[in-house]
Order: sequence, then structure tokens, then C-alpha cells
Amino acid sequence: MKVLILRLEGALQSWGERSHWDHRDTAAFPTKSGVVGLLGCALGLERGDARLAKLADALAFAVRADRRGTVTTDYHTVQSRRGKFLNTQGKPRGDTIVTPREYLEDACFTAFLSGPEDVLLACADALRSPVWVPCLGRRSCPPASPLLPYLTEAYDSLEDAARRFRWKDMGSARTEKDLYCEIEDALGTRTRSDQPLDASRDRYVPRRVRLLYETGGYPCS
Repeated sequence: MKVLILRLEGALQSWGERSHWDHRDTAAFPTKSGVVGLLGCALGLERGDARLAKLADALAFAVRADRRGTVTTDYHTVQSRRGKFLNTQGKPRGDTIVTPREYLEDACFTAFLSGPEDVLLACADALRSPVWVPCLGRRSCPPASPLLPYLTEAYDSLEDAARRFRWKDMGSARTEKDLYCEIEDALGTRTRSDQPLDASRDRYVPRRVRLLYETGGYPCS
């Protein structure tokens, strides 16, 4: 099978999964919706484009933590230019609100994607010459190193790729010692609410995943 492999490394990255109101969280792993958005950015698909949901449906997704990073919270404020903000009951709540924003600091992940060959080829080509600059979850989080899209047939499955693939330039002192990976699996016991359903309305549905964790199981050089 063909697998597209991406390196998601940055000083800051943020992959919101449950953010609805003032507090903006980050998940421990990059979300599928976030990575699909990154691909859409490279392909030139605008936010809300119906093709983003089709792209997500076409791709299976796994992600491995090469450095999990640490969560940091930014004290962030937003000020209204049109009077006071309203609460959920429609009542005024002030012209400035505090919106704490979480980020993963100094994290590095490897994303693995499988799907139709033409889709993977189009994504790989777009990442090498993107229409818009891709970001790691938020526009304020550019990649610290090239995404290095790598398309290969060397692996039998996403799990096989996650177990065996390693970036050659990443020293062992800067990586996890354990294999820590999340794999999309219809029989998985965990759910992630990050499968795009309607990009025009920011609607998502749960998908099944399984966590692969093995002490001392990080792939060797």
C-alpha cells in the first residue's frame, strides 16, 4: 500500500478538538481535521470548501509522537470593535474577553496517511509547492522544519509504517524512547471527534482510533 508520511515539527503547534467557547484547547496528538486542513491549505482549498470533507473521507490517518512536547497556555484577550460581546443568552458580557489558548511546545509528530494513489500524489505535490503556507493547527504556528512529504510503498499498513519508519536526521536524544502512536481503526476503543462532516459549518463526527503504546518500542535508526 502507498503511505504518505509528513513531519509535523514546530516551536508551537495547537490541535483543538473540544474548543467551542472562550477556552481553546489542544489535543495531545495532531487531529485528523487539522492535518486535512493543512493539506487543503497546500492544495488551495479555502476554509469551508466541501472538498475538505471528501478528502478526509478518502484518507486513513495515523500519527506518532516523536517528541510529545509540553502544554503551555497563552493568556489571550479579544476586544470587540462593535460594542459588547454577548453571552449564550444574548446578554452583554463586556467589550473585552479572556480566551486562554493552549499550545504544544517543542513537539514533533510523524503523520501517516493512506488512501487512493492519485489523492496521495496530489497531496505530496501540493506540499512541495503549496498554494498557501501550511500551519500546525493555527496560522500562528508555522512548521519549524520542512514537512518533507515522503510517499512510499515500503510498508504493509499504517501500523507497520509507524513502527518502522524513522527520520534519519533526528537524533535519539531528541526523541521519545517509547512507541506512542494513535491509529485510525474502525474497531478501536477510543473516539476522536475530528472527522470533518461539513467544513462550511465546522461540523465534525467521531471516528474510532486505537492507541499503540509500547515501552522501549520506538523504531531504531
